[in-house]
Amino acid sequence: MRRVTMASVFGFCKGVENSVALAEKLIAEHPGEKLYTTGDLIHNRAVVEDLRARGVESISGPEGHEKGIALVRAHGITPDEYRRYKEAGFGIVDGTCRLVRRNQRLIAESKKPTLFIGKEGHPETISTMAHSTMPCMLISSVSDLDRLSKEVGYNAVIQTTASQELVSAVKEEIVRQGFNVSFLTDVCNSSARRREAVRKLCTSCDTIVVVGDVHSANSQALRALAEKEGRRAFLIQDVSDITPEILESDNIGLTAGASVPMNVIKNVRRFLKYGENSGTADTDG
Repeated sequence: MRRVTMASVFGFCKGVENSVALAEKLIAEHPGEKLYTTGDLIHNRAVVEDLRARGVESISGPEGHEKGIALVRAHGITPDEYRRYKEAGFGIVDGTCRLVRRNQRLIAESKKPTLFIGKEGHPETISTMAHSTMPCMLISSVSDLDRLSKEVGYNAVIQTTASQELVSAVKEEIVRQGFNVSFLTDVCNSSARRREAVRKLCTSCDTIVVVGDVHSANSQALRALAEKEGRRAFLIQDVSDITPEILESDNIGLTAGASVPMNVIKNVRRFLKYGENSGTADTDG
């Protein structure tokens, strides 16, 4: 039997848990009403498809849609998007992760030019930077620091799921070049604990399987970390993505991003251990 070791931290983070709970509450309390999410609620295909099947549609904006209730995705939305929904007559329920909301507030209140350290094009990056009332610069690689001036003081806000390697490299370069930067936040604790759990897995496992969406920054960071530790690493969304190459290993470490439901994780674990048609119950984790 293949050995599959679970990471010590997995399942929904608090921000995702809150967003999904709000969606469940809207479904229960507003039967027959038009329900929407402002983009995919979280970065998980199974959850988004389940919500769609239950009448909650993911939309990119209010235009062309019947008025209803819009649940703001965990990654947040821009002030302009909020205004458009309100002006179109939609009710709005805020499902933004509290840490993302904190970052939005800090950027909005900053009296200095602000650096946002994170992934270009990520919805959290877009929504957070849009709250800035001062010049706001995206730092997605160390080379982006070339645009900074030593004559200017900056505040810095970090994407909640940013790569710790990126953050560490940026901080080191800021110190080396002598830029005046005040860091207001760091990577969220949940993301940091997941990455430490993967480091531990890498000490005893040959292969690391990360369950998570291909668009999930924290899932991609987990895979990159395992590869940096010298392990074969795979990012899959669910059981259907398991390949023969993955199954070549007899010693697999299993982890998951912050938006992956427990039933998906358990199904992957069962498949990795016993095979598709074993019918064996996953009773030990």
